[in-house]
Amino acid sequence: MSDNFTRWREAEEKRLAATYAKFPVALARGEGMRVFDVDGKAYLDFYGGHAVAIIGHCHPHLVASLGRQIGELIFYSNLCYLPVRAEAAEKLLGLLYPEMTRLFFVNSGAEANETALKIARRRSGRERVVAMQGSFHGRTIATLSVTGTAKYRDAFSPTIASATDFVPFGDMAAVEALDPARAAAVILEPVQSMAGAVTADGEYFRALRAYTRRHGIALIFDEIQTGLGRTGLPFAGMHWGVAPDIVTMAKGVGGGIPVAACALTEEFAAGIKVGDHGTTFGGGPVACAAVKATVEVIEREGLVERARAMGARLGARLREVPGLADLRGMGLLLGFAMPRPARDIQQAMLAKGVLVGVSVDPRIVRLLPPLTVGEDDIEVLVRALKEIAQ
Repeated sequence: MSDNFTRWREAEEKRLAATYAKFPVALARGEGMRVFDVDGKAYLDFYGGHAVAIIGHCHPHLVASLGRQIGELIFYSNLCYLPVRAEAAEKLLGLLYPEMTRLFFVNSGAEANETALKIARRRSGRERVVAMQGSFHGRTIATLSVTGTAKYRDAFSPTIASATDFVPFGDMAAVEALDPARAAAVILEPVQSMAGAVTADGEYFRALRAYTRRHGIALIFDEIQTGLGRTGLPFAGMHWGVAPDIVTMAKGVGGGIPVAACALTEEFAAGIKVGDHGTTFGGGPVACAAVKATVEVIEREGLVERARAMGARLGARLREVPGLADLRGMGLLLGFAMPRPARDIQQAMLAKGVLVGVSVDPRIVRLLPPLTVGEDDIEVLVRALKEIAQ
């Protein structure tokens, strides 16, 4: 470790709560698919800062848009109309399911999910929520209550999970065995990223849509990691022709600026009146400028189509790595196993200058690269994997 790295590591460890296990890296800047540490070493980023750097690091259009907005108006609350907020909403709705007509901007994925649950319970007058085993929806008490991964939830029990029914992901019979008259919502991730890039088939999603519609239950898709093109279509439910009533998004929606949103159909938005919900910072001008610029880059550079093509290319090349197995996921949200534990693979790849993710499943390595990833980047990744597989 360099003296430069040690200086910044000690500065953080002295002043910040010890809640994260960190890479032995202190980053100073980013550009495209790469980030650079304080000593100037480059790392190819196949983790994207946990799926956040969806258009790459410091995209010039995003940087310029933020600079203009900061020079004009850094913040004002939802008390006033903001042109940039209206523009951001129009851009984002243009990517969303056609059934979505309204947005509520917030600051994080957990807040978006809490908003969705609050709207669903208010609309139905019911209190119970159906959630999936293996799911991850946030770290607040309310979102932990619908998070099916015990690792995150149990350490903070009791939550309010007494109002949640957890069922196996992909098991329609388990949903149908519950009392539908008590359920306000079914919430799920189309791809369970934290669980190790786990998904279900189209028949399951279509059956779930029919069931929730028949019983007046809100269907909520948490697309915080799958949204904005990562799976090869703008939003994951589009792969199966299934549109939810409410969809939440965060991570990449601002290209790295903290911002999230809860999108609603007109039917669900109609039940919301002035004073039902609020946020101080949600929908602020800088955040909305980031949303607008991010969507513009996605559209101008054809990044949804690129994610589909590069996801197929990446999957094909990964299958050529000796010992690599259990490849799963969609588009540019992929998981795989190798003969060694995922954290060992992660550390070995870090030593080769490549950042990858892990998951709750100790076997599964996750890849969440920017949608700008190219064939040369894939070759660097695959070559490093082949070298550590020897």
